[in-house]
Amino acid sequence: MLSSIAGTASGAKPVRPPDTIQLAAQITSADDAFLAARDAFRSGDAGRGAIYAQRVSALDPRHPLIAYLDYWVLTRQIRDYGDALTAAAPDDDIRRFIDRNPGSVVADLARRDWLLALGKRGEWKTFEAQMPKFALNDDAQVTCFQLAARAIRQIRGVSSPAEATEGGEADNASVDGLLRAARAALAQPRDYSSDTGACATLARVLVAEKRIDQQEIWTWMRLASDANNAGAARRYALLLSDGDRGGDNPRFYRQLDAVLDKPALWIAKAGGDGAGRWRRELAALAFSRIARADPAMGFIGLQQHGSELLTSSETSYVYAQLAAAAAKKQMVEANEWSRKSLAAENLSEDILGWQARGALRAEDWKLVETLIEKMPAEMRRAQAAEGTWAYWLGRAYKAQKKNDAATAQFVQVADQFGFYGQLSTEELGQKITLPTRAQPATDAEVAAVRARPGFARALYFYKLDLRREGNLEWNFTLRGMNDRELLASAEFASRNQLLDRAVNTADRTRNEHDFAFRFLMPFRPQMLEKTTAAGLDLDWVYGLIRQESRFVQVARSSVGASGLMQLMPSTARYVARKIGLDGYRPDGVADLDTNLTLGTSYLRMVLDDLDNLPVLATAAYNAGPGRPRAWRSTLIRPVEGAIFAETIPFNETRDYVKKVMSNATYYSVLITGMPQSLKARMGFVAQRGFTPTELPERDVQ
Repeated sequence: MLSSIAGTASGAKPVRPPDTIQLAAQITSADDAFLAARDAFRSGDAGRGAIYAQRVSALDPRHPLIAYLDYWVLTRQIRDYGDALTAAAPDDDIRRFIDRNPGSVVADLARRDWLLALGKRGEWKTFEAQMPKFALNDDAQVTCFQLAARAIRQIRGVSSPAEATEGGEADNASVDGLLRAARAALAQPRDYSSDTGACATLARVLVAEKRIDQQEIWTWMRLASDANNAGAARRYALLLSDGDRGGDNPRFYRQLDAVLDKPALWIAKAGGDGAGRWRRELAALAFSRIARADPAMGFIGLQQHGSELLTSSETSYVYAQLAAAAAKKQMVEANEWSRKSLAAENLSEDILGWQARGALRAEDWKLVETLIEKMPAEMRRAQAAEGTWAYWLGRAYKAQKKNDAATAQFVQVADQFGFYGQLSTEELGQKITLPTRAQPATDAEVAAVRARPGFARALYFYKLDLRREGNLEWNFTLRGMNDRELLASAEFASRNQLLDRAVNTADRTRNEHDFAFRFLMPFRPQMLEKTTAAGLDLDWVYGLIRQESRFVQVARSSVGASGLMQLMPSTARYVARKIGLDGYRPDGVADLDTNLTLGTSYLRMVLDDLDNLPVLATAAYNAGPGRPRAWRSTLIRPVEGAIFAETIPFNETRDYVKKVMSNATYYSVLITGMPQSLKARMGFVAQRGFTPTELPERDVQ
């Protein structure tokens, strides 16, 4: 294919700077030409990318990554085909490409792009023939097209939209399963990305077949509003019937825009100038948007205008919004409002979760039980959210002396190795230990996995410092591996100093485990030196680094944090100045010795600043010390560290604290050889008035 890529997919001559050919000719390394081609394709300049790709082929026709150059050219053709009905079908080119690269991630990416193009064009027969071969199967838009194809075939009994007139219907069980899957896909606002996208196509098919009623559409609009996705709410509204929009489309959309953009003003005008159901639904949206921004103002507005604008059901929904927003802001009113919301239905998982956290923070165990039992079964099963709600339901049962029910919950969660698996183990009267260590991988087992082409491509990407592409190749190669193969792959990663891949690969085993890989301890002499100097526990710092960088020394986050301990530039400068680090230079922050010195020194500072409580210091390392101070100041009584962690308002920081503390517990078992207690490590957090600190803060969402 590289011999023909100097032109665009349509055959036209590419527009390019006059010196591109000369610049390409000056490149003497195939790797450098590959990187130049990648940059050009990523910037959308296919013509320039083609020139550099030809240079790669000229310098090294067998370059290990040459298939990616073919893919970048091919995907441009595929997208043109999907966007323009007059474009020539590239089906034969795609099939040849896939046949040349069997079982590879790049072939699967080409098939994904092909499926998206086929879905856009409504070529369902070819789509359904290719869909079972899509190994990644991780694209929400492809899933919506797949469900649309099934709907056309199963509900209408046809193979293409052109035939969809009076087709017969498939059996009810098959259709019911399809509709459940379709509703689950359509209720994800983040995936409902355009009026003409895959999920919109699916929705229009189901609405046309009268398989989705108007109430369900209003529910999706509420979910979109809950997710602060006004665009998706507007797109869902396009599915409403004229009758549900009051028969006056322009007027309805003006009202909807006002609700989504300036809800308080809309409420102040007593709900606009509409009437009927759609006015009530818009009022519920308006109140919920006000509640999320300012729960106190939302409550006042509800008291003033709720009775004239809402039914009792809609009022319950608004109280749920108020309760969740108040819990996130750690307001004492949260639980009162939760009790007024118990009749509300079809709430998002985020709203239900925050209502439960509000009750948890107050240790109102009866309300915790009521709210968790109100969650959908899928949300509170032991495997969901790493056992969060199954564990806390068990705790609620235990607090109310429902011991058998509590034990049943803990038993289900204790099989897991994460934060709540550890806590559940302790609730069952046991300490944290390690599973029996699997037999190490043999040289023969390592040699067998080393021979897989995907690993060779991954290693080449890592050599070029393209970690994202390398990780994609590595993870794709792991698909379908048994535990022995995974352990051999972890050993192979370790031998190649791919410490993050060793950890992540060992994490995937199901029955045979090696926690020495899951919880690697590299750089131990340096770690001992720095943690001892800072007076920190080695297990805690290892647990933090495992979460921050997975031991990748060159790791750099999207916000600029660097090195093993992911130090922000401003934090590194502050700490270097405070400790008088001689010769500090910002460009050396990723250096192992410098990074560990600054990171452990900063961790010592935040630990001292927060009363020597590791759970608070861990939160501070991620979110800045001012935030855990503020969260702590709103406590009305001392709470367990686990409760404090679960009620942290920032999703990233909440997950971070739980993972770091869980990691540290396992590291402690490995280091001491003794059973450990996560509950003891988490301790208790007591209320303390907020005081400012000079320590640098950190931007976290």
